[in-house]
Amino acid sequence: MKAAVQVADRNVQFLDVDEPSPGRGQVLVRSLGTSICGSDQHVFKGEFAGRVRYPHIGGHEFFGRIEKVGDGVESLAVGDRVVVDPLIWCNRCRACLEGCYSACSTLKLLGIDLAGGYAELVCADQEKCFKLPDSIPDEHGPLVELYSVAVHVTRRANVDPADCVVILGSGKVGMAILDVIKETAASTVAIVDIIDARLERARKIHDQVELINARDVDPVERVLELTDGRGAERVIEVVGHYDPVPGRDEPMVQAVKMLRSAGRLVAVGQPNEPAQLMSKLFVWKEAELIASRVNRGEFPRAIDLMQRGRVNPDLLVTDRIPISEAQQAYEMLERHRDRHVKIVMEPGR
Repeated sequence: MKAAVQVADRNVQFLDVDEPSPGRGQVLVRSLGTSICGSDQHVFKGEFAGRVRYPHIGGHEFFGRIEKVGDGVESLAVGDRVVVDPLIWCNRCRACLEGCYSACSTLKLLGIDLAGGYAELVCADQEKCFKLPDSIPDEHGPLVELYSVAVHVTRRANVDPADCVVILGSGKVGMAILDVIKETAASTVAIVDIIDARLERARKIHDQVELINARDVDPVERVLELTDGRGAERVIEVVGHYDPVPGRDEPMVQAVKMLRSAGRLVAVGQPNEPAQLMSKLFVWKEAELIASRVNRGEFPRAIDLMQRGRVNPDLLVTDRIPISEAQQAYEMLERHRDRHVKIVMEPGR
């Protein structure tokens, strides 16, 4: 079978590889589409050294059709369209035993630690596969994992009615979070970035969102204006690695400054650099800081939102290209962040 295989840092080739065979309780899924995540970009640049070993088949956001079922599979059949939760947790560590498997101490992912959807065929455990309703088109399948992450972030933020919610970062995850947050009872939603094209796309997702370009205005001052000086009840930091802007604090410092007393800050971005927190101000505000990683059983909720037409996956996708052009896709994302947000790679295009 064919697969987009990363053979070295920043080097992905379209190669012939061996076909996998499903074990007991597993199914063989023919990948019909996979999208590039921020984590995939870090892998491409070699920033997962020690965890990802070459040759590597990426793709943890994928959708497909079941081609074969292994022994013991009862809930799925050949021909079913499925999305696959890529998480593999141990069920033995304290976090798993307490139901927090997204924080598993040895958490692994298809497409990161094991072969993923950049290949024609992928093996997956039956309990990690979710049937896609007929009302959801194939084109939206690769976005279910992303929206499950956005739902998890929204639940971690615990948005209450009439909250002001600020999202720092309008990349792939930030826009998906915005798409989900707009379905809550938040009274004010703002999104901060430094790229106008991305902010304009955010407006298409939520026509009432307050757009803040941190190059043009001070995000902290603008949020305080929007909230009559009290600050935002919820701030979600999705920037991770950031480009410094003269005269502006780094994102985590902005987040603390714009947060309301007794507010909640949700950390989602994963920068390689140490982040400042302004701990004195944070303590004075008696605020909460929590993290949000991957998903924790939110695939059914994401599917339900898509099925009901409450979210807009098409507005996140800027490009659809053949998976044989994976190398070019990564280069597009790296060179032209203003033009490309979510790239979906499909076979045979």
